[in-house]
Amino acid sequence: MTYDSVPPIAPVPDLSDLTGLPSGPPPVANALENLNAWDGRGMSAHLTALARRTANRAAERAGQIQSTGLGIREWHNSFHAAVVSSLAAAETNAPEAERGWHADRLDAYAAAYGLRGWYRHTDFRGRHAVQVNLIRTHADGDRGRYFTADASSGGGFRPGPYRASVVDRDSHRVVYRAISVPIARQWVEQHESGDAEGVASQCPTGSARS
Repeated sequence: MTYDSVPPIAPVPDLSDLTGLPSGPPPVANALENLNAWDGRGMSAHLTALARRTANRAAERAGQIQSTGLGIREWHNSFHAAVVSSLAAAETNAPEAERGWHADRLDAYAAAYGLRGWYRHTDFRGRHAVQVNLIRTHADGDRGRYFTADASSGGGFRPGPYRASVVDRDSHRVVYRAISVPIARQWVEQHESGDAEGVASQCPTGSARS
């Protein structure tokens, strides 16, 4: 895999510059023996230190990928996806008080190349998280933004006559429902190509539910 050749549209941050990297006490060594499980304050400090270490390592990895290309995995659809994945991991794992430093780096890198296909949300545990899907640059436009889901392929509740849904990778919200997968795919093709005029209106964006 090679570096993406898409030109930036804003200043590109140097992610190997870790000036301001959050710091604090390290995790307790051999915590099972040296940390009292009933010591609430001590346990909280230990967990915060673990989260900080995980976040900072991810931030360092993002800088390494950007500068050397090392660390890209087979599941990354592009060089930028590898960088964003590490920046997202850093923000997701960072202690709340330190999250802003990592979020600023992700925002700056995404702005540099107009990157989309990722979003912030609250996970099922009520915790802040950053989800990375199919990363697109400003040159991609909306191509690859949506995917279809077939409600007839599994169990569970089916919303009336609609057997297919279209999900937005930029927000993970359902933006369209259709009575068949081919119609849903037609909607995707027309919206991603910018030729949405005349698309059959079965369950339009405004009435879709996430």
